[in-house]
Amino acid sequence: MSGPVLEGREATFRDILADTVAKDAYLCLPPPRRVFHGDAPEGERRIAGMMPHYGLFFGPMSYLVRRRGGAWEVEVRIAVEPSTGAGAGWLELPDCGLSAALGGAIACRGTPYARAGSTDACPGSGVFTARATPAAIRALLGRWSAEAEGYWNRDARAFGLPVRYDFDFVLADEARGRGLRVDLAVPLSPTCGRTPYFSAMRAGWSLPVLAHEVGHVLGLLDEYEALSGIVRCYPKTPFPGAEISRMGLSMKEETRLLPIHHYLVLRRFFCREPESIDPYAGAIR
Repeated sequence: MSGPVLEGREATFRDILADTVAKDAYLCLPPPRRVFHGDAPEGERRIAGMMPHYGLFFGPMSYLVRRRGGAWEVEVRIAVEPSTGAGAGWLELPDCGLSAALGGAIACRGTPYARAGSTDACPGSGVFTARATPAAIRALLGRWSAEAEGYWNRDARAFGLPVRYDFDFVLADEARGRGLRVDLAVPLSPTCGRTPYFSAMRAGWSLPVLAHEVGHVLGLLDEYEALSGIVRCYPKTPFPGAEISRMGLSMKEETRLLPIHHYLVLRRFFCREPESIDPYAGAIR
């Protein structure tokens, strides 16, 4: 599916494909050529369910996929509730990216997290903080909405795939007030942290990490050894060959969403609606 970029890595990504499909309640495997370049019917579907992670917990997936004008559109909307607990008055940020939007009202020194050269999602390579004012939170969500999807769209274009992604991060009260469809509703944590995507969106996550976490909302699984990177003495260890993948090394600017990832997101459009959102529902008869 990805041509020369997967040379020498075929076995790993073959296993990733088989494992993800085996754990999915959407049970079909259309040919990649049909998905990307076939004559698919126009329309839209809400994809929703649960995916098992490491055999330890289930995480939600939810998104809208639309076929229009011979191309694909994928939408994800995440609603966040700002924290009101201890430490909620400040935002830990991963870099100086909000400095212009906040008129320089940001503490900003050190190396941006995405350029730290570390496999830690929260390397602590600098100090980047701002007061958690409504303006700062709106600026943060605006940046996430504009730039996290950029990693997905950049990589789809690089592989010549006819799909465009639209990620929208909104305040929970605004989503309720406007009656917006929401795919994931979570707290907004004011810090960085190594926690599941469905427990919180974290202000300290870099944009590459955020793009990885939205991948989970789209039903993709991690491509690294279970629980590696959770503690500092056990560094992030991607599957052999998956160090090039956004789902393998999430914090690296240069890792990519490969055609296999776009395929896994889009193929569900062709599947029958699951009888249950439990991906193991039909495993035992």
